Amino acid sequence: MMALKRFRRECSVWVLLSVLGVMLVGCAGSSGSSTFYMLRSMEGSQESLSTTDGEKTMSVLVGPITLPGYLDRNQMVTVAGKNEMALDEFNRWAESLRDGFYRVLQEDLSTLLGTPDVYRYDRGEFSAADYQVVIDVTRFDALSKGDAVLTAFWTLTEKDADTPGVTRKSVFRVPVSATGFSGIVDAQNQTLTEFSHEIAEAIQSSQP
Repeated sequence: MMALKRFRRECSVWVLLSVLGVMLVGCAGSSGSSTFYMLRSMEGSQESLSTTDGEKTMSVLVGPITLPGYLDRNQMVTVAGKNEMALDEFNRWAESLRDGFYRVLQEDLSTLLGTPDVYRYDRGEFSAADYQVVIDVTRFDALSKGDAVLTAFWTLTEKDADTPGVTRKSVFRVPVSATGFSGIVDAQNQTLTEFSHEIAEAIQSSQP
């Protein structure tokens, strides 16, 4: 009799554990999947750029680029209040934001200046570039129903120069015109496009 009761008790425990396991799997399966976003380079002509032997083109070294620590994550970050930031677990960057920033600036400057000789500072030594752009980003975020904001301190130095030829603080604001994170990324992308134009114009103005 005692053995029968113990058997029934053990069966009840296993049934309960099985039900809990099914419930946990069901909850995990019903949780939303993440959506991933990327910054994109300028739209427009994507013609191939190349150099031939003896042909001289302008060269640009981009970096180092620094971003604030609160952006060193894959989750999308938005401004939730005066001193409050919101991290979204289900809307994420497909790459590190620093890598995306580098990639877009490199591609945009190549397009705007018409040269393939645009290099990333953190991808090896290239000290012979005609120009170097050093960038310290202090803000790159958005309000879901406000503006995307990019703030950066940056310098432009010509080859063999002892001091930067340009030292500037730039602030770009673009309204978030569409709802959701797609609209936020579009607005952030536009601030980065405007920043690329400003750097390219500074380089062109520095040429003899």
